[in-house]
Amino acid sequence: MRSIFQGLAPLFLFAAASSLAPSVAEAQGDASSSQARKQDTPAMAGNAWDARAIEHLLNRAGFGATSADIDAAMGVGREALLARLFQGSDAETKIFAISEPKRPTPEERRAMSEEQRKETYNRLRRDDNRQLLEYSAWWLDAMADDQHPLRERMVLFWHGFFTSSAREVKNGEAMIRQNQLFRTHALGSYADLLHAIVRDPAMLIYLNNTKNTRKAPNENLARELMELFSLGEGHYSEQDVKEAARALTGYTQIDAQFIFNRRQHDEGSKTVLGVTGALDADKLVDILLEQDACPRWVAGKLLEHFEGRVPPAERIEDYAKFLRKNDYRIDAFLKRLFDDPLFYGPDVVGQRIVGPIEFMVANCRRVGVIPPGNVIAAAATLLGQQVFGPPNVKGWDSGRAWITTSTFLQRGNLTGMLLGVTSMEDIFKEDPSLMMDLDDSGDGAMSGESKDDPMDPMEKPRAKPELGSGGRAMGAGLRQMESGRWRRTLDLRGRCRAAGATDDAAIVDRLAQDLLAVELSPEARVALVDYLRSEREALGIAEGKLLDKKAYGESELRQLAHLILSLPEAQLN
Repeated sequence: MRSIFQGLAPLFLFAAASSLAPSVAEAQGDASSSQARKQDTPAMAGNAWDARAIEHLLNRAGFGATSADIDAAMGVGREALLARLFQGSDAETKIFAISEPKRPTPEERRAMSEEQRKETYNRLRRDDNRQLLEYSAWWLDAMADDQHPLRERMVLFWHGFFTSSAREVKNGEAMIRQNQLFRTHALGSYADLLHAIVRDPAMLIYLNNTKNTRKAPNENLARELMELFSLGEGHYSEQDVKEAARALTGYTQIDAQFIFNRRQHDEGSKTVLGVTGALDADKLVDILLEQDACPRWVAGKLLEHFEGRVPPAERIEDYAKFLRKNDYRIDAFLKRLFDDPLFYGPDVVGQRIVGPIEFMVANCRRVGVIPPGNVIAAAATLLGQQVFGPPNVKGWDSGRAWITTSTFLQRGNLTGMLLGVTSMEDIFKEDPSLMMDLDDSGDGAMSGESKDDPMDPMEKPRAKPELGSGGRAMGAGLRQMESGRWRRTLDLRGRCRAAGATDDAAIVDRLAQDLLAVELSPEARVALVDYLRSEREALGIAEGKLLDKKAYGESELRQLAHLILSLPEAQLN
């Protein structure tokens, strides 16, 4: 059988360059629609509430709208849909019960031999890593199950905003508790979350505040608290950072629990941003929240995340005033945004490149097969977004930074694995270096190797993280994706037959409608129809009879779906 990509290479290769984003925007921006729900007028034009507007809202407020989701939303009406987004479904949310490691007491440790101490250390490290991997899978399951997609999207947003990495924290329990903190405050008050983050054990470890004492202030948390978490560059001085660090002295943790060490706290007078007093962490956060730059910073980040573009200054200012007036309530902010006609404008709809986690979750939902969360996590890791593993304190770069020649091709390979038409061998052909990463040591560790003693509450220097950390977990997830028993429920023939799509063009249109969030470009549609016709004719099947051939028909439709999900249009919502 000839290569699936034969004759279609130009469609894929032109988008594989780093300039994908503008190319895709141009390709889909002037495309004529071949899909019924995407033929509507621009979303919310004249305050219309149509299928296109609903699809856009569900894509941005969740993780990939399916045709069934859109039809259901059309039936409940606008107000009910918005209410449901913020309330979640009535289904009971599965709870992840954190298992706290059983550490030996000081007396037990003193009685241990060196070999026993080493064995106990290794057990604690393995158990901690295993639990974090299990939680990662649980979180990806929560994204895919659609019980409360907006909440989970905000948890992911806060994970990239208040960044911490398991590679540096090296405490899975602390990372899990931080994630649950984000879930608690996901749609609540940013002010409350900012107050909480200065007491978060994972953040205190990640930004070295556990080493911040009155005799030796450490400025890391103070600096990032201003630069990345509240104000942005240019709205504070170096002296403000030094004074803020003094306010944060003594804020530390033991065994993933916050501890305030009063003896290490600087009780003296400090001056931060013009305010003088015996400042502590709470007073420092209050000062930051009062700065005009703070609501502008948060509003700008939220708008950029949900609209997929750097917002105009006047739009940021408008939403910043609203955010402050509403006590930094995120739910109020998003309710206004989701009811804003500009959110549904042509420069927003279909113009956002999706990140790897969203890409994988959305494709699973649209294809109609939901693999275990660890499978989705492994695929997203391969594409550059590992949960609990952002690259640095600034988090992940978004937009066109998500797409390189390699990651674009790997996105196509991974959707092919999801459908069962490509293999791990195809992954390795694109990047042979992955073989080394998949075989790295560490029992699937996400948090890397460390010389820290998890039995000892005293801080020790952390080892440099291994670059391949977590490789075994990724390899296991990819192998499970390749085996894919959950694919047995996939029935693209039945989906097309139910829609009355039997000829080549109708099949292409139907699958494109189901699998893409944006319009299929005319050039891509012509190429896909030609491809399907050529494959059908090579099998000796007459036009309109492909769906009657169970084995051949389903196989060809999965190949076609793979092509559609490998297009530039598949990278956008």
